[in-house]
Amino acid sequence: MKVRYIAFGLFVFVLMGLILPSALADAPIEGRAGRAEVRFLEGMMDHHQMALDMAQDCLLKAKTDTVLKTCQDIITAQTAEITTMEGYLLKWYNIEYKPMPMADMMSMSNTGAMNGMHMSVTPTPSGMEGMNMPATDQSMMMGMMAGFNRLEGKDYEVAWLESMIDHHDDAIHMSERLLKRDPQGHPELLKLVQDIITNQTAEIDAMEKMLAG
Repeated sequence: MKVRYIAFGLFVFVLMGLILPSALADAPIEGRAGRAEVRFLEGMMDHHQMALDMAQDCLLKAKTDTVLKTCQDIITAQTAEITTMEGYLLKWYNIEYKPMPMADMMSMSNTGAMNGMHMSVTPTPSGMEGMNMPATDQSMMMGMMAGFNRLEGKDYEVAWLESMIDHHDDAIHMSERLLKRDPQGHPELLKLVQDIITNQTAEIDAMEKMLAG
């Protein structure tokens, strides 16, 4: 009988060991670190959307194969990362947030629909209430693409590469800041953050070589 109780106890212990880490992994991070995660996820989704808008413009106007490939690679990688970050926000903080493409923002701005608009955010019990944030900053997006409509050919490609290098550099700084604020945060997010640093650093190097060439 004792052996049976011991075996049952071991089974329960092992089962709890498997369940608890999974439950904790889905829980929100409390306090400042949690707020940093939410700010990063929403901010990086907006930042990625700016890159997608720039890359879509590039596909329409660039001529050089290497530049066109860079634009498509950015669209492929950052679209997937936006989807991943949307899932993290919903899973950990019960927040629904989607970045808005520039074309949609311009359309809504022209009709006055942007006035006072915020993204949908579901309140959470972890101090995230009231963190409704506007979609991608229109003035920032316009600044990143300033003068693009006046440029063609090589001039356009050079300006686009320089702007995207600056844009990637901002993403790297955002990622490094989160690693300092949230070193013990959700492992999946920390891996994504490190991947952004690694991948976008490599892309900056590649784009610098294109400019030099």
